[in-house]
Amino acid sequence: MTETQRVRRTQAERTASTKAALVEATIETITEIGYYRASLGEICTRAGVSKGGLFRHFDSRLALVVEVAEEVGRRHLAGFRALGDAPVGEMLVLTRNQSRAQINAVWFELLIAARTDAELREQLTPVAARLYAAVDELAVVPSVGAGVDPAVLRLMGTSLVHMFDGEAVLREVLPRPELEDARLQAAIELSNALVALRRNYPSVAIERSDKEN
Repeated sequence: MTETQRVRRTQAERTASTKAALVEATIETITEIGYYRASLGEICTRAGVSKGGLFRHFDSRLALVVEVAEEVGRRHLAGFRALGDAPVGEMLVLTRNQSRAQINAVWFELLIAARTDAELREQLTPVAARLYAAVDELAVVPSVGAGVDPAVLRLMGTSLVHMFDGEAVLREVLPRPELEDARLQAAIELSNALVALRRNYPSVAIERSDKEN
């Protein structure tokens, strides 16, 4: 390897390190003080990077925020992938924990901000589409879903994620642990019952499709 190649690699590593520091600082800032108070000055201070340094890597605050959304999505998916093919009860407990994780609070902040910020909404929409499409696919777990219409599993998975997300937001203001635990138990029982029902009694639409084939 030539000296020039070594310098280029070192520069690439420095660039990656600086961008990672800015993304991490933005996640930390939004988690602690919220999206609208997460100024570039605060982010740069936490990252140990000047504003000029920030703009060498990101064209704007929005570009940085979109990269943060991508990173939040990657971490969120990593958590869901860790569920593997665990039993339904364990899977739902872990899913609820995912919704309550600090990294998910950043996602909530971005979604709420995007409601009234058209530019952010436009940039966030494809990120959200990719994230939830991946979550839908992860809901189709082979060992749990054997003999069950994948569409049913995707619907169940998406619905439960949304339910736990809503619970995670509300409990910051109004925690109701007994109701939350009862809701979790009901979700486990209903999920088990629905999987068993769909396995033993396939839908009419599926039976008709099988006959046509």
